[in-house]
Amino acid sequence: MTAKREISNARAKKIKIVKEVLLYIVLALLVVYILIPFYVLLVTSVKTEQEANYVEFSWWPKYGFDFSNYGVVLADETAGITIFQSFMNTLWMSLLPTAVGVFVSALSAYGFAKLDFAFKKTMFSILLMTMMIPGCITMSTSFIIFDKMGWVDTPLPLIVPGMFGSIGILFFLRQYMMGIPDGLCDAAKIEGCGVMGVFFRIVLPLSFPAVLAQFILTFIGHYNEYLSALIYLFDPRWYTLQIALTFYDSSTTSQALTATACIVSIAPLLVIYAFTQNYILKGISMSSGLKG
Repeated sequence: MTAKREISNARAKKIKIVKEVLLYIVLALLVVYILIPFYVLLVTSVKTEQEANYVEFSWWPKYGFDFSNYGVVLADETAGITIFQSFMNTLWMSLLPTAVGVFVSALSAYGFAKLDFAFKKTMFSILLMTMMIPGCITMSTSFIIFDKMGWVDTPLPLIVPGMFGSIGILFFLRQYMMGIPDGLCDAAKIEGCGVMGVFFRIVLPLSFPAVLAQFILTFIGHYNEYLSALIYLFDPRWYTLQIALTFYDSSTTSQALTATACIVSIAPLLVIYAFTQNYILKGISMSSGLKG
């Protein structure tokens, strides 16, 4: 029996090793699949214009590196605005709705997670139902409303709606906050904290990883927003980065300059992810702030 058990254990270990090897192979292939398009952009951005436009693609610059493409892209005003100016527009148009919207969502999530009030479950169910409504359905009516308000051709339609929060963020943070023991909130109330005191001193600090993760993900969503900017922004001085890139891509025949513009737009997000990836991974776990 002992010999059979040892053979069975050895076979189980071999199967486990084979599964792990296959898993790593699949993950390696996925990484390569994801990195190849980025590498193509990066290597094209440092090629000369003639080599970049050549029909046959080369995996390495044959005629040396040409970094002047970055200077040309940053100073070009093909869209009526430079890439740097459009990046600054994107930055403040994304930060404002992200900061206010995530805070409002966190405050609402706290109410649904830790407070008792009439029709709480009904109201939360209605909010969840709004997630099932595609954005394209409300697009025309939203444009009419903003046009009547005189907000078209201004950044306000891109900023103000996001300040009211998001049901997706609310739902995620509610689930996270529900994992925080009610005893902590009750103890804070005994010590003299009011409803808002419990939120700012207990719930919000413990939910910081989840709030930060939602802040980063929401900012990335606003940063990459294209359709709303295309619909509401007509004046080039308000163009966001995505709109400027569209005009830039359609007005140049240089593959090197187009790839350079894409790298410039992607670089900030890569930097953000490089410094915050641990917070994102920790924050998106569906557990309370008390668990590791």
